[in-house]
Amino acid sequence: MQYLILLISLVLGTGILQAQPKWRPDLTKRLYVGDTFTAPSTVQLMRGGLKRVDWRTLENKVVLLDFFDTSCGTCIESMPKLQQLQSQYPNIFEVIMVGWQDRATLEKLFSSNAYLKENKVNLPVIYADSYLKSLFPHRSVPHAVLLYQGKVQAITTSNFITAESIQKLYYEKSIQLPLKDDYGKRELSDSDKKIGVTITGYKDGVPYQGWKFETDSANGLIKSSLYNASIFAALRALASRGKLQQSNYMPRMDRLVWNVRDSTRYYNFENDPYWDISNKVCYERYDSIARPDSLQARIVLKDLETFLGVKVSRGMKLMRVLELNTTTLKAYQAPKDQESMTYIGTAVFAGFTDLKEMFPPVVDNVKSDVKMEIHPYRTLEELNRQLATYGIKAEYGSRDIEVLVIEEFSKEDN
Repeated sequence: MQYLILLISLVLGTGILQAQPKWRPDLTKRLYVGDTFTAPSTVQLMRGGLKRVDWRTLENKVVLLDFFDTSCGTCIESMPKLQQLQSQYPNIFEVIMVGWQDRATLEKLFSSNAYLKENKVNLPVIYADSYLKSLFPHRSVPHAVLLYQGKVQAITTSNFITAESIQKLYYEKSIQLPLKDDYGKRELSDSDKKIGVTITGYKDGVPYQGWKFETDSANGLIKSSLYNASIFAALRALASRGKLQQSNYMPRMDRLVWNVRDSTRYYNFENDPYWDISNKVCYERYDSIARPDSLQARIVLKDLETFLGVKVSRGMKLMRVLELNTTTLKAYQAPKDQESMTYIGTAVFAGFTDLKEMFPPVVDNVKSDVKMEIHPYRTLEELNRQLATYGIKAEYGSRDIEVLVIEEFSKEDN
């Protein structure tokens, strides 16, 4: 069960992808927006058809330094978009991917990733980099830096690299994009911290942080905090930590009930990068009393009810589901030379299958600790041939299952 709980915590945003976790920056070397870019004397380059980078010539183009990691799914997902922008604006825009990993590691990614090959991604890549990362230190990727006319014009994420932002910077010579600063200060006030609650909107340059309940080393007070997160993410994580859910199910969108005027206030359905600025929130609370996490989460939920007029609760809903049931054991011949996933128990398998959203919500009626080896599958029939070797069958059905209810209310309702 601990594997499933870990998976849920990652989905809820209680952890972030660290880029090169053992690396420690010298922040005295970092560059800021507006600083002059000091180009490296040499770089190690692969792919993209470039044999060398002529930084002086590139001063006449908008240059994107896109820092990435082979374990970053978002980085990989954005590469075809960057390739398309590079092809669309070859005279004014240049993409250079920057990785800290060695050439062999990066070559393995580009040679084996079907998504990148299908989309014909062939961008120039600087590998085994340390110099550029020292100028633009970061804890998480993707991390995007825009250069133009020898200056640092923006430090942001690749979400904001669009046709509009490229043209605006090139023709207007400047641009303002949300700042990504992983070493920025996570404080909503410079004054002395006192018992109470502070809630604000999006804060530029403040690194994202999921919920933390901890003792503030400066004053000994108990600090509850969250920075630059959506209201939906805040509510969903608090519901889990506050143990409002009676079962460890995946918090999928189809298991949400929206009793609100406008759900786009809570979740970025259109994946609009500028949505963050208008809708994300920051929260700090200082207490003199330490409480269990579950109780503290419920207290914070009450704050959000009071200040934002929204609450989250547990509900039940009749839904189409995929049920795991017992069946007769049948032998299965596993394919040769094909990797498999190992699941420790049916609860873990159900959780990961839910996360894929290939099927309706999964209900585990078997509740077994059996160790399962599952190879890739495309259909329910293919999956069931593998499950049968463990005496399990996945079947469609309908039943009342637990859901999260997001509900707005006015003060008159209380």
